[in-house]
Amino acid sequence: MFRCTAAEKADLRAKAEAAGVTATVLLREALGHVEARRRKPVSRVDPALVLALGRTGSNLNQIARWLNRAAASGHVAQIDALELARRLLSIERQLAQILDLGRAC
Repeated sequence: MFRCTAAEKADLRAKAEAAGVTATVLLREALGHVEARRRKPVSRVDPALVLALGRTGSNLNQIARWLNRAAASGHVAQIDALELARRLLSIERQLAQILDLGRAC
């Protein structure tokens, strides 16, 4: 632990962010204790896109559970292939919409 002013702390954090590391790693690197691995910058993502992607993932999980239950009970032959194709096509369209929204940002 070390003491510094609020301005020095803000300057340290700004330098660390610009370097793509935490303030702790920046200080350790400056002291020669560790070589920091540079992180790729984190891109900002629209929360609405994350929510939409989560909903689509939920739909995929529901289909996977449905298929697994059918396989476990020996009813794979009774799965309606057209219904499954319809659901997967719906998910494909949702993903295309999400991608379009992401490109617009």
